[in-house]
Amino acid sequence: MRAARLRDVRSWEIVDVEEPAPQQGQMLVRLEQVAICGSDVPEYLGVHAGFPKSTGGTGHEGIGRVVCCPSDTYAEDERVLLWGFDRDHGLFQDSVLTFDEGLLRLPTQATPERVLMSQLLGTVIRPFRKIGNIINQRAVVIGLGPTGQLFTAVLRNLGARDIIGVDPLDWRREMALQMGATEVIDPGAVDPIQVVEQITEGALADLVVEAVGDGKTYATAMTLSRRGGAVIGFGVPDKEVADGVVDLPLLTMQRKEINLVMTVNAGANPYDDYATALDWIEQGRIDVMPLITHILPSEQIQHAFELFVDRPPAERPIKVVLQY
Repeated sequence: MRAARLRDVRSWEIVDVEEPAPQQGQMLVRLEQVAICGSDVPEYLGVHAGFPKSTGGTGHEGIGRVVCCPSDTYAEDERVLLWGFDRDHGLFQDSVLTFDEGLLRLPTQATPERVLMSQLLGTVIRPFRKIGNIINQRAVVIGLGPTGQLFTAVLRNLGARDIIGVDPLDWRREMALQMGATEVIDPGAVDPIQVVEQITEGALADLVVEAVGDGKTYATAMTLSRRGGAVIGFGVPDKEVADGVVDLPLLTMQRKEINLVMTVNAGANPYDDYATALDWIEQGRIDVMPLITHILPSEQIQHAFELFVDRPPAERPIKVVLQY
């Protein structure tokens, strides 16, 4: 079978590897689609040393069809979303071994990229389980990539009063308005702090989502938060340094009594988050399709990463998906 391998910084190759055979408690899934995620970027940029990487890379947002399940827990050709699989080999490959309990059944006839987004939406829903009321709250989302767009849509669903998106890319700001933002800010043109103060009449934000993972944007998030407000730390902080250490304005956070809510892509049992996300998508609560700007054949993984990471303005990329 074919698998992608990161052979050097910003350099993918396609290699032939032997298809694995499932043992008891495992199953073999043939990948259908795999999306590129922000957490795939650090290895691609060479932040984490050591090349070539394992086959399959860091791919983890994937759906596929069951090929073989020795336990008969799943039937052949059932479509599933993967969240428990062989982490030594990521999902950028034709097939993968997974565990019987590490799957979410998906509608067989649904548009694949639509239900694929259940994984990312589930990770966005997760931190809201730790936060109280959102109704009539003022919110700011810093970073309007795929996760920032979904945070915007979830905040709209949960009843936020103001949803202010911050991003330097014009097409992302346009998309945020479509996803439910009430205002958008270009941080290269105006001072976000001044604009948020104007919109909130000096009250600042009840909730700020940091969806970038940079020390500067974390600092901005703390400044935009009101006293006693909450900041969701979602952005992956290892895009520049492998240990993910960034500076935080602790004195500001302490004086303003900010509640910093950290979250991860998947907790001990992400099943409920992904199942909830799938339900929201199936109900039509959130239309994820506008976010999927590019679907490319799996052998074009190099071009797909260049689109996702370099963001050429002519292409206006947001979510990039590989088709297997």
